Amino acid sequence: MTGPRAVTAVVFPGESGACAAMVEAWLTDAPARAVVDQASEVVGRDVVEWWHDPANLCDPEAADVEVVVAGIAAFAGLRSRGLRPLAVAGHGVGEYAALVAAGALELDQVIELVHWRADLLGLSPRASCAGMAAVTGPGAGDVARSVVADVGATGPLAVAAIDGPEQVVLSGGRDELARARQAVLAVGLDMVRLPGRAACHGPLMQPVAAHLAAALADLRWSEPAVPVVPNADATPSQDPERLARCLRAHLTWPVQWEATSRALVALGATSVVEVGVVPVLGPLIRQVHPDLPVHLASGPRTPLPTEPQEPALAGAPTRGET
Repeated sequence: MTGPRAVTAVVFPGESGACAAMVEAWLTDAPARAVVDQASEVVGRDVVEWWHDPANLCDPEAADVEVVVAGIAAFAGLRSRGLRPLAVAGHGVGEYAALVAAGALELDQVIELVHWRADLLGLSPRASCAGMAAVTGPGAGDVARSVVADVGATGPLAVAAIDGPEQVVLSGGRDELARARQAVLAVGLDMVRLPGRAACHGPLMQPVAAHLAAALADLRWSEPAVPVVPNADATPSQDPERLARCLRAHLTWPVQWEATSRALVALGATSVVEVGVVPVLGPLIRQVHPDLPVHLASGPRTPLPTEPQEPALAGAPTRGET
């Protein structure tokens, strides 16, 4: 191989990246398979079989654990081929995968925590009563903040994720989301409800966060080998205490993904690898950095950024993460 080595960041999608059998492409890769086998031991069942049926992914426990384990398994495979990232970041529950990939947390404790976290989401209002919706279009941030200031004054509504210049996700009650959609449509933008999603990254998650606090306090942290860019403040860090504080705020604070995209480039990233089957984060990153190469790693034959490859293409508005 010739030419300069790309300075690469690796990003991990959240629940929106979960797809049936997404980990199966990696099972022929020994390091990736070892991660999957360890996950089966921790969960107490064959996770490959669990995730093979698309119907099972309607359960947040299956979807969240799958997308986290698949991300970590893929990273293990890519790392065995020589990928050494400049930094890592994950969107929503994908942050847990990023923390394991960086060496800040251990795989077994994260699998147990993500499983428990998904189970606790049952304490939040049902999807028929609350949820998430994406505001899309130019100036989405300004419109979303204006709507939250208006509608949120009379009921639960908050900015849940600032994904990019043209996508901001809201979290709140059903009636508040309906009123917000009317206001968004009135100014010429669109607002798309994210089906089946709990109202994450907002005030309605306070009961869940309170129950999760003890498990978060018991985590065994190490100094990560590379900076992690957390959702809560988008500030790259290798400080375990800072990363722990951000993880405690994770469910109730908005995801700062647009700022994360900027932070990765500010660190020196000249390319990004998104671990997953479909491009979820690539289109968001390219809203901020249109010329930044973003590569989708969907299996062990994925070319590394030093090899000729096509970037992940921007597509339809990306769903929000939890």
